[in-house]
Amino acid sequence: MSDEPRFSAAEVDVVLHATEDREKVLAAVEKALGVPAASFTGEPSEGHFGNKIVLVKATVASREAGALAAKIMSSLNSPDRQELADHVGEYSDEKGNLYLRLDKQRICQGKVSLAESDAVRVRFKPVRRYRPSGNVEAYRGLLSSG
Repeated sequence: MSDEPRFSAAEVDVVLHATEDREKVLAAVEKALGVPAASFTGEPSEGHFGNKIVLVKATVASREAGALAAKIMSSLNSPDRQELADHVGEYSDEKGNLYLRLDKQRICQGKVSLAESDAVRVRFKPVRRYRPSGNVEAYRGLLSSG
């Protein structure tokens, strides 16, 4: 059995503000991450201050989820990769899900980096294992192979 993490799926969530061009942002996400813009579905919502937003989501199947993880890891700069490696436990939960927040503005510039706010959120769902705690070490391995 390989130590490489395997994913059952990944979810990519983007919050689009009224001032943002949906097609341009999703085209940038497609170019940077390889998730087709046409795979996103959305629903209108309201932001914290009553501003209009659209929440869009795409679900990526198992095989493509692994490729997405590898693409993100190989696109991150050295400090971001180190941040993930040092704190990978903070990016995952007790079920073994891996959560990444990527800077939406940088993605629109063709670059991939970690972010705290205004982020493209990616949740990787692991293939269910007997011991989900082993996923953290597998995620560290993904960083070194990317």
